[in-house]
Amino acid sequence: MKAMNGWRAAVLAATLSVAAGCEDPEDDRFPRDAGWDRGSDGGSEAWDVPGILTTMRGVVWSPGHVVPISGALVYFALSDPAPIPDHAYPENCVDPPSPYFTFSEPDGSFTVNAAPGEYQLVVQKGQFRRVRPITVPATGPVDVPEAATTLPARRGDGDTIPNIALSFALDAGDHIEDVLAKLTMGDIDSDNRLVRGTEPFDIYNIPGCPSSETLLRDLSRMMTYHIIFFPCTIDGGEQLSDPTAPLLDPAVRDNIRAYLEAGGRIYATDMMYDVFEQPLPEYVDICGDDAVLDDGDHEAWAYSETASGWTSRGRSVDADLSAWLDAIGVGHENLDFLENFVWVEDFLVRLDPRPGESAGPKVWVEGDFVLERGRIVPLTMTWQHGGGKVLFSTYHTVGDGWSPGHAGILPQEYVLIYLIMEIGVCTAPLI
Repeated sequence: MKAMNGWRAAVLAATLSVAAGCEDPEDDRFPRDAGWDRGSDGGSEAWDVPGILTTMRGVVWSPGHVVPISGALVYFALSDPAPIPDHAYPENCVDPPSPYFTFSEPDGSFTVNAAPGEYQLVVQKGQFRRVRPITVPATGPVDVPEAATTLPARRGDGDTIPNIALSFALDAGDHIEDVLAKLTMGDIDSDNRLVRGTEPFDIYNIPGCPSSETLLRDLSRMMTYHIIFFPCTIDGGEQLSDPTAPLLDPAVRDNIRAYLEAGGRIYATDMMYDVFEQPLPEYVDICGDDAVLDDGDHEAWAYSETASGWTSRGRSVDADLSAWLDAIGVGHENLDFLENFVWVEDFLVRLDPRPGESAGPKVWVEGDFVLERGRIVPLTMTWQHGGGKVLFSTYHTVGDGWSPGHAGILPQEYVLIYLIMEIGVCTAPLI
């Protein structure tokens, strides 16, 4: 895939998409996407809304109470919501089943005015959902306990998390599992690494686990996961199979396309770009020859500035992400994004997509390019394909280089915590 419409056109497209988006401009109930309903008709419950309402307020937190969550749906329902499907599925936006709802602000705070009574409080972002019984009293305001508004790290009574598969990287690769563990989705050892065996998700490609090739060759297995993580790695270490070699098989590429079309989510970083570029070359052009497997790796290794990874001084270019980063004290500008190897040469922009077509990738983060002074390149992107989504970052989720494990959470890790939640939210169907 050669140059398409360029970075300038991408900026124009992003601007136009605000005006030409698929939300009803006269309906402000959806200030941001939030995957919140799983098959409800949106109107099956009868509501008699009285004139006296009680203010209920609180803060939505990530799993582990690590960081506030922006854009989460909060609503008060008369009964439990329908279960989230236990497999990949297209997440379409539909009307709330309650008039008492809101979305959390950038700092995670929310306020809902509800009639006094007994409810199920539903707090959800993507497939992370907590449901708890709650009483709305006759007088307020009432501070909702944080135990009821902290998203779960594990499945349990009233608690749902996405079904996750993760292809394990060699030591010098990207270790998304360590960030998940910092959200209490697993135990942390003294080196700030995940203690294997404590995670509520499935790991692939290391001894004691199935290979990533086994996963990619079995569409029915892939379909059991809402999200599949392919963190940056190359062949070697304790990995059971070459992480990209199966992509030479047309049947594997067909499986990836089918998984996405059915609503699956793929999250890939850096040198695992082939997991989307081989089956879907039309969306993003990575450095090197995209017709040749792993050629972006060789292009990166050809320059001393990129061979060992490079740091980009970057910034968020999404208003909601920027507001969240500012609210949690990280800031959205002049951030160092560590451990980039490959880079995006260009990407698809459709200013007027036909029915069934994606408008192309959305850029979340951009930054300076080490090989060309003054050039700005996209660092983090998402795009829709069928009912599913792809997320790609040129930098590692875990920005700790050749020595995995570090205390705390780096700015780029916060960005991708946000997007781990965001990748599961609802989208308008491509019809």
